[in-house]
Amino acid sequence: MDIDWTNFTPWHALAGGALIGLAASALALLNGRIAGISGILAGALAPRPGDTAWRYAFLFGMMIAPALYAAFTGGAPTIEIDADFPALAIAGLLVGLGTPSAAAAPAATAYAGCRACRRAPSSPRCASWQPASRPCSSRGTCWEAEMRALYSVAAFFCGLVFGIGLLVAGMANPAKILAFLDLAGRWDPSLALVMAGAIAVGALGFSVAKRRQRALLGTPMDLPTVRTIDRPLVFGSLAFGVGWGLSGFCPGPALLAAGAGYGKALVFCVFMVVGMSVHRIVERRRTALAA
Repeated sequence: MDIDWTNFTPWHALAGGALIGLAASALALLNGRIAGISGILAGALAPRPGDTAWRYAFLFGMMIAPALYAAFTGGAPTIEIDADFPALAIAGLLVGLGTPSAAAAPAATAYAGCRACRRAPSSPRCASWQPASRPCSSRGTCWEAEMRALYSVAAFFCGLVFGIGLLVAGMANPAKILAFLDLAGRWDPSLALVMAGAIAVGALGFSVAKRRQRALLGTPMDLPTVRTIDRPLVFGSLAFGVGWGLSGFCPGPALLAAGAGYGKALVFCVFMVVGMSVHRIVERRRTALAA
């Protein structure tokens, strides 16, 4: 193994990873949500009442991160996209199909629970789904509406910090990702340090979040509890991995590169959305037939 010392950026990788861990911890503690870009995007494409605005806010924060990064650094982030358009289309489709496949069962369970609580909001089973309530103020503005706004504002800043962390670490650059995956070539270990920085910072935040029943903004903690390895997880992960290896893009960096104005990244994102939509249609029909 030959390490590419020229392009190895350990300090940027650690700093960017720390920002990513900070953003993920903040979203878990404030909103009770996981900063999984695939899940956030998939939920935004299939909107549910009360569970959409924060997703758009997070994604918008991410996509304007390149502009803020350029304003502070005086230059655009380095993004080298070597894959051609057909490869990006195939990769985007695979990533789009793979990510919801791996998370379909927990998402469906959460959706069913949400629907049940809308039908019988006063039942004990649904108590944990209800937002903390307080009376309206003298100005007639309900506290719940104010908290919903804060919920989206918090998600926006978490998305912004998450995006800046990816840019600082160089993770929006597919060439850097592919250099990490190419163990037989000139290997760039920067991504390993990004993960180390994110885990080091995120571990503290998540250790606090997992002990809470409600987020700091009053909503129930919606953190993953499923630990089983099943067929959808395996095949979804394989599809995601092949798409990632073909292009060097996964959902977060692809959205950043698209926000920075790269047409190739936009092609990847379009086909990723197509893949997610196809998966949703297939799952909906499968569920209807099973019922």
